[in-house]
Amino acid sequence: MIDWILILSAGILGWALGIAGMYIINQKKGKQHSVKELEQRLDQYQQKVENHFAKTADLIDNLTDSYQAVFTHLADSAEELLTDEQIRNQLINRKSREVTIKYLKSDDDYPHNINPSVD
Repeated sequence: MIDWILILSAGILGWALGIAGMYIINQKKGKQHSVKELEQRLDQYQQKVENHFAKTADLIDNLTDSYQAVFTHLADSAEELLTDEQIRNQLINRKSREVTIKYLKSDDDYPHNINPSVD
């Protein structure tokens, strides 16, 4: 009878250890799976951030080109439609916000000259 108790006890102990072992193995697999999932999500997020800044840079380039076109148009129109006296009067009226035709027309001074002078 003691043999049956020992065999039964060993069987129950083996069964319990098997269940515990499988639980631990499943937990580790689950963690590995979730780490891989998080890495994929991070990669996707980084790609979205990269795409966002690339598109933003393109849009700013387009905006800069548009501003240059507006400045060129204004300079050409001012030279064609206004007299030198009218241009001087307009520039004086603008005070600290003055922008000269020379400033607008100059290719070398692409609109980064902050303090243009009155011509």
